[in-house]
Amino acid sequence: MDVRIRADEAAKVASEISQATAGHALDADARLRLAKRLESLGLAGLRPFPGSLESDPDHRSVYYLAADVLTCKNPAPVLIEFAPASAPNGRPFANPVFEAQVRDRGEDVIVRVFPFAASDHNNIRVFAERAGRSFLPRPQRALPAIAAGNRHPEISLPAVFEAYREILARMGVNLASTVQLSATREMTTEEALSARDGEDPTAVGHTRVSIRHLYHAGLWAAIRAGWREGYTAEADHFIVSGNSEAEIRRSVEAVKTAIRHAAGYTKFTTDTSHLFELEADPRHAHPWDDSKVRERFEQLFQGQERKWILSEFSQPFEAGEVEYRLSEPEILRLAVKFGQSLKLNEELYDYISKVKSEAASSGSFDFEPSIDEADTLTTPQEMIFTMHWLKARGRPAQLCPPNLGFKKRQAYPAAMETARAHGVGLKDYCKGKMWPELLERVVKNFHAQPLQELAARISGLAAVARSFDATLSIHSGSGKQPEVLELIGKAAAGRVNYKISGELQLQLFDVLAGQPSDSPWRRLFERMVRRTNDFAARGAFGYESELAAKYRAMGLEHQLGDSSRGRVDGNLFLVFWLGNIIGTRDIHSPDGDHRFFKEKIDELPEDLIREVQRHNSRYVVWLAEHLRA
Repeated sequence: MDVRIRADEAAKVASEISQATAGHALDADARLRLAKRLESLGLAGLRPFPGSLESDPDHRSVYYLAADVLTCKNPAPVLIEFAPASAPNGRPFANPVFEAQVRDRGEDVIVRVFPFAASDHNNIRVFAERAGRSFLPRPQRALPAIAAGNRHPEISLPAVFEAYREILARMGVNLASTVQLSATREMTTEEALSARDGEDPTAVGHTRVSIRHLYHAGLWAAIRAGWREGYTAEADHFIVSGNSEAEIRRSVEAVKTAIRHAAGYTKFTTDTSHLFELEADPRHAHPWDDSKVRERFEQLFQGQERKWILSEFSQPFEAGEVEYRLSEPEILRLAVKFGQSLKLNEELYDYISKVKSEAASSGSFDFEPSIDEADTLTTPQEMIFTMHWLKARGRPAQLCPPNLGFKKRQAYPAAMETARAHGVGLKDYCKGKMWPELLERVVKNFHAQPLQELAARISGLAAVARSFDATLSIHSGSGKQPEVLELIGKAAAGRVNYKISGELQLQLFDVLAGQPSDSPWRRLFERMVRRTNDFAARGAFGYESELAAKYRAMGLEHQLGDSSRGRVDGNLFLVFWLGNIIGTRDIHSPDGDHRFFKEKIDELPEDLIREVQRHNSRYVVWLAEHLRA
């Protein structure tokens, strides 16, 4: 880094730190005083983040402050150390990129500048673990949250922390749960990313964000935001896959590697749905009969285990005002459907516990077994079986995500029939899904009102989750309309973990698409759309590839739709798949620059970044307003 700080500005900042902290504890009030004093300086070459101010635990006269240096071509994120010349040597940071000596009220102060971008992992970690431990993430436990997935962390993380700050001030609740992406789908290890050629848009790591980088980017954003109120760092969806026992074991080992990379995270979501035996569910198109289920039960479990299952789950379970009793046939079907998956969850829980206990950070963590990946809608009985199994065997889950029938980045149907005014109706929405009970239930019990049925279903599931002192976790939360958010908040009595990811990225694309037609950023967006359609023509997105041509024929080739309406008026193929293209190369670039699209988006000018951040921040606040309504 070629960083130069003006000596006069460094001296002014050093002086203001001295005056803001003189005779006072270094607390929120001191940082607020510093913020006001720095604002009045009118600094031209430096943008300090006063909320980041910390002192060295061994030398309290030494201060650290995160800042942007504005004298470079683009703002350069740095950490500035202000140390009296009399302070002992042995600072924790090595190799400053700039060093100067200034005078503060007659005393010499050494100013050292260190790289502090989101990619400067070692400096970020040393700062957080040494001086700023209050910036480290913590388990969520019973707290509600909006879990914000960050596919462009340097852009979206500052925005969501700003939103959390506004939510805390206005609503008095901390909903901070950021640093969230699928650990074995959207992101991956650095080694796997380096091996990616970009010619498979659905391959693991399409965000081009590594597990370790997202964690450090979260720390970086929290430090610069001065966010000491606590937040959760989630490694989402550790996915186990495979079509044979050998393939599954290889996948488990890959998942364990990812868990080791995620040692600093505080929430772990496992996805062992590949081991679900759906034929044991009577909603399957070709379900097993009772005799086949019993035969499979005896194949899967040994004698003592069979006795334990039948005894353990024959007891009554109370959830709110409802008492559930599982019949023996139900217990057998649930055990066959979920048993192998639950045993693997036990193994992964134990491995997470081992990795966390060996890491420098706290060994405590939140556990979330993802039953939402089943092709069937989750019933209260299924949630009871899953949660009780894990709790009884010493691996309790703090969060539980049901399959509610939500589709990623799409609104939930508010009517039975499809219409242009409100988008896809429930009848069309259910096509191809293993939800045979849903339409009949909505018509028969809820007067053909899909949202009334959804509210009742969530209320029952949330009561079950609370009976296990767990929080209902809503996946695929992006794109849901206000009335759905409000019914979720009410049905869950405010105790809800609401996950979003794709919508924050779509808002970035909205900004690119909204630039003038001759803008290089508008043209970049159009080449991303072209690349998506190219992959669709090759069938890269499976059966959904056919939708690309359908939406082009409708005149919606570049339309992402209205985000406030769940984007029901847009190109839903593009809404779902465009984000995968950032992990591919810009092969149609007219200047021959064929780098990955992600690398080019990382070079967005500051004015466009600010515009994207305004969208992201407003969206998270908007979610909170409706979830807490």
